[in-house]
Amino acid sequence: MEGTRRGPDIRRIRPDEGLRLRALRLRALADAPMAFGATLAEEEALPEGVWHTRAVRSASGIDQVTYIAEQADRWVGIATGLADGWNGSRPALVGMFVEPAARGRGVGAALVDSVTAWARDRGAARLYLWVTSTNHPAIALYRQCGFRPTGEAKSLHHTPALTELQMVREVA
Repeated sequence: MEGTRRGPDIRRIRPDEGLRLRALRLRALADAPMAFGATLAEEEALPEGVWHTRAVRSASGIDQVTYIAEQADRWVGIATGLADGWNGSRPALVGMFVEPAARGRGVGAALVDSVTAWARDRGAARLYLWVTSTNHPAIALYRQCGFRPTGEAKSLHHTPALTELQMVREVA
C-alpha cells in the first residue's frame, strides 16, 4: 500500500558484523549512559577483536544471541540474550537499546520477543534482566512484555548512587 511504512526487520546478528555491533553499542552508551553496566569509555577502549568475537558468538546462538532491528540497512535496535546471565545460572536479556527515532513503534517489544523465544528454545523457564530504577520507559516496556520485579536490587557499578532492579518473566 502506498504511503505505508514498514517497521524494522528483526534478525540475528551475522558473524562478520562485529564493527557494526561496536558502532551501535557505542551509540547506545552515548545516548543512554546510565542504562548500561558499562561506560562509553570502557567499551571504546575494547580492541576490535572483542567485537568480532561477540558477533561470532552471538550469531551462533549457543551460549548467547544478539538480535538486530534493521530498517533500510540501518541498525535501529539491539538486544542480547545470555544463556548464563551475570551470575552463571540464569538466562538474561542484556544490552537492550532502541534508537530514539524508532522508540514507541514496537521495536523494543519485538527484540524482547526474539530473545524470549531464543531462551524458550534453549529450555529456559524464565528470563531475567536488570534495569536502572530511573529508566521508567524501559521498565514500562518490560512490564508490557511480561516482566515483573523480583525484589532484588543492586548499585549500578559505574554509578553506585543509581540502583538497578532485577525483573523476570516466564518463558515456558
